[in-house]
Amino acid sequence: MKRKTLIAIAALIPLVMIAIALISLPEPDFEVVETGDGFELRRYEPFNVAQVQVRAGDFAAASERAFELLVGYIQRGNSGGRNLPMMAPVRQQALADPAGSAVPAGKGGERDWLVQFVMPKEYPLSYLPAPLDQRVSLQRLSPQLVAAKRYGGGWGEARYREEEADLIDAVYASGRSLIGEPIFARYNAAFVPGFLRRNEVLVEVAE
Repeated sequence: MKRKTLIAIAALIPLVMIAIALISLPEPDFEVVETGDGFELRRYEPFNVAQVQVRAGDFAAASERAFELLVGYIQRGNSGGRNLPMMAPVRQQALADPAGSAVPAGKGGERDWLVQFVMPKEYPLSYLPAPLDQRVSLQRLSPQLVAAKRYGGGWGEARYREEEADLIDAVYASGRSLIGEPIFARYNAAFVPGFLRRNEVLVEVAE
């Protein structure tokens, strides 16, 4: 009897994991103002982030270094000693060099990356406790007009760069101009299978 029970429980585990994967975290408020050819145009309301800037040679290393610091902040690494909830997505962006363009991966050594956790919308910026680690900062992002392209699958940089290039081409083809560097947005936990993941490329565009 015990064996049958254990087998039944084991069979249910994948179903439970899929159910958890399909539960969507809250995300910043936005309005879809246009659906273009290859992208969605969204107008985002202001929202708060906890962020860290790291220097790394590649996409994955930047994410790993930043995650450790940001997870530390929301797990009691703050002046209130509180566990803080977070929203989706986790945002990762290659920062521009002083000349105004991102250094290509693998062709200029390490570069700077900005990684952000979106904080709950019901928490005003003044309510969020200060980070204990000075490398983490809190920021309120202004309203933005953003082009977004959604895709599934893994978090590898090669796949992301393909989707990023497609989005940039589509935005330029629509006659719009880009503002700043594109952002990689991840909406799911690492344990979620690739075919269930929601990933996006986001880039701010001019009005």
